[in-house]
Amino acid sequence: MNLTYYLQTFDHFLIYLGTSLVLFLIGTFIFKMITPYSERALIKNGNVAVSLKLLGKMAGLVVVLQSAIRSSINLVDLALWAFIAIIVQIILHLVIEYVFTRNTNLAKEVEKGNVAVGLFLGGVSVLVGLIVAASISY
Repeated sequence: MNLTYYLQTFDHFLIYLGTSLVLFLIGTFIFKMITPYSERALIKNGNVAVSLKLLGKMAGLVVVLQSAIRSSINLVDLALWAFIAIIVQIILHLVIEYVFTRNTNLAKEVEKGNVAVGLFLGGVSVLVGLIVAASISY
């Protein structure tokens, strides 16, 4: 084991870690901004459905970030893939909310605490994240 090598590359680890955490926070903030209700307040009041939905969105983003970190050529490449993932997840949410379930307002169902809908939406976000992550290749 060459300790010198690890010490020389530790700065790269810190840079990618910091950048990824910032991208994660930006993505989570954007997800929260497009949500028509206060996730913080509903989670504080014990709404499990909202918690599951938000956790799924965050997990989907982390899956993509993980893949982007492994595949990226540089930090700009990492940031581009992160923003692509955010955009894809937003588009998918809108498609599911307004096209596939026209007769059901999923946002209202999650806000009311419908755990099944929250779990479904969170799960779909993870699945989309896996697909986007697998698609990142060179």
